[in-house]
Amino acid sequence: MSVCKVLGVGSAVILISGCQSWQFRGIEDLPPTAALPEDSEPGKVEVRYFDGISGSSVDDLISQEKYPDNPDEVVELTSLQVPGGRTDNYGSLVRGFIEPPQDGDYRFFVAGDDETQLWLSTSDNPADVSLAASVTGYSNPGYYQKYSSQTSAYKTLSAGKQYYFEIRHKEGGGGDHFDVAWEGPGISQQIIDSAYLHSWAEPVYGDDVSSGEAYSLGYRVGFLDGSEGLAFNPDYPPLDADKDGIYDNWEVVYGLDPSNPDDAASDPDGDLLSAADEFLIGTAENNPDTDGDGIPDGSEYAYDLDPLDASDAEGDLDNDGYTNLEEYQAGTALNDHEDMPVEEEEPEPQFIAGFTGQYFEGTSFDRLVLTQVNESVDFNWGQGSPTPDMPSDQFSVRWSGTYTAPHNSGSNNYEFTVRTNDGVRLYANGELVIDDWTQHAPTSFSYERSLEAGEPLNLTIEYFEDVGSAVAQYSARNMTTNENLSTASTVTTPDYTSLNSQDTDGDGIPDTWELRHGLNAWVPDADGVNNNDGISNLQAYDSGLDPYTLETVETDSDGTTGEEPETTEPEPSDPGTTDSSVTLSWTAPSTRMDGSSIDLSEIDYYIINYGQSESDLSREQNVGGDLMSYTFDGLASGTWYFTIRVVDTNGLTSAPSSPVSAEVQ
Repeated sequence: MSVCKVLGVGSAVILISGCQSWQFRGIEDLPPTAALPEDSEPGKVEVRYFDGISGSSVDDLISQEKYPDNPDEVVELTSLQVPGGRTDNYGSLVRGFIEPPQDGDYRFFVAGDDETQLWLSTSDNPADVSLAASVTGYSNPGYYQKYSSQTSAYKTLSAGKQYYFEIRHKEGGGGDHFDVAWEGPGISQQIIDSAYLHSWAEPVYGDDVSSGEAYSLGYRVGFLDGSEGLAFNPDYPPLDADKDGIYDNWEVVYGLDPSNPDDAASDPDGDLLSAADEFLIGTAENNPDTDGDGIPDGSEYAYDLDPLDASDAEGDLDNDGYTNLEEYQAGTALNDHEDMPVEEEEPEPQFIAGFTGQYFEGTSFDRLVLTQVNESVDFNWGQGSPTPDMPSDQFSVRWSGTYTAPHNSGSNNYEFTVRTNDGVRLYANGELVIDDWTQHAPTSFSYERSLEAGEPLNLTIEYFEDVGSAVAQYSARNMTTNENLSTASTVTTPDYTSLNSQDTDGDGIPDTWELRHGLNAWVPDADGVNNNDGISNLQAYDSGLDPYTLETVETDSDGTTGEEPETTEPEPSDPGTTDSSVTLSWTAPSTRMDGSSIDLSEIDYYIINYGQSESDLSREQNVGGDLMSYTFDGLASGTWYFTIRVVDTNGLTSAPSSPVSAEVQ
């Protein structure tokens, strides 16, 4: 996968991937679209089946040339439920409108086998559609609790108003079915039936198109054809084979498909404007910032600025003393003079005695398993492993800490010794001073250095274990006084659980973020790549992604993720019971880490991490965003530790809460 643009928008981080270069192709060579009904009818919708498609992912369906306009079978539905038993290796598409009976907040639920997606618009316009809920693997009919993604966020809908929706479903093998339910004012959770459905009909140019709109459309069509060297076509309306409101030649130029009406709602350049909006406004679909003023087109349009005029970035829409560009970069409202950037003081870095240890599977730091602070590096694991979650062979560890010369005046000579079985490397202030990256019996290696009183020295110890016994030890000696020195009293490490922008190696990535995510805080490694998609460590940090897994994580430079929930001490079960349980309860956050508010409807779910060691909370439990407590049953006796994180409806995750503990009898 190639990454073409990583864009921060407010509190969101958007990764646009798989970008392609376009080539012009003849409009007359494009495949024809299938006919659609001209009138929408109440009480029913159509399901289109596309046969002979292998795979169980919706992407396997929508990548087909015959999707969505050339189905193999069309069947009428009077409710959003297909019981299954049809066949294997096919895909389904349902399009239509939902009309709620009352004003209020509604939630939608999806079940399916295999992947099933519900897309819902904020209006009757397909251009406003977005993914509301999905089954990422498979679930049983009517069972909506297997994945948190099966339940949508609350949607505020108006009575009597039609809302466009799509169901995209892909069946591989085995069972096959899908259904969509909802709940809202006066409606308990139930399958959406004919009383609220209207069929999808072909959009056409209406008689109410004004002369001004027609002139604007004709001007844009003529400008595009002229700039691309195409012959003038006097037909009106302009060529629009899929009737999505976008001129066919414009779609070809910007890499869209003139036979696919669904791409009108897409946003390939990630500027928060759909392709249909970009065509109407006159902005470029392949450029998120058409006028190059630093504010994305969608943000300018939302604030009534001109996405084709670069000069308005230096204006001050709300007269609060900050330019529009400064407000956008700070994430404050451009049109609210009371909402302005706050210059916060950088917190002082926090330090802990000892080294930060990063523990990996594989002998080349392949997969980060655990990060923890070790007061000393003095390990003889024998034939065992450092932690229960790591193998006893084929692992590697990196320890990072700052040694401070403890003598009071002048210079002293120091000897730093590492003893390992197998490979070892020692870096001093980023310089490789010991290098024996081989399999060997327990062997000592030393490095000598003269230091002034109180002079710091950044140390990195890298170690790998191949097979057999595992030994890793570090020690320091003042050669001037012949004194052996305690690690805990001479070595400190940044508190990797805190957020701070200090960047010792100057590679653009803060020390604490590097320590948390398996990178080297003392050696520049911004250009390194630790994943299969070619994303560098710096790109991953800038995008809020884990450099190994590319999952969304927190950043140290801003507060884009949610505030941690406040937890109460867990309540252990009665010691006399045989089924030991612990109930964890919490209070939902009302603000994000940057101080902005977060509504309950914006909380998608909570992640509880727990374990019997405060440094190893590898067990995980997801809990719905509408809950404020969870009971763990059948826990083994001993002390259990818990932290909790918040995940909002945009997929952003908070930092973990402070650990709480409970004793289980």
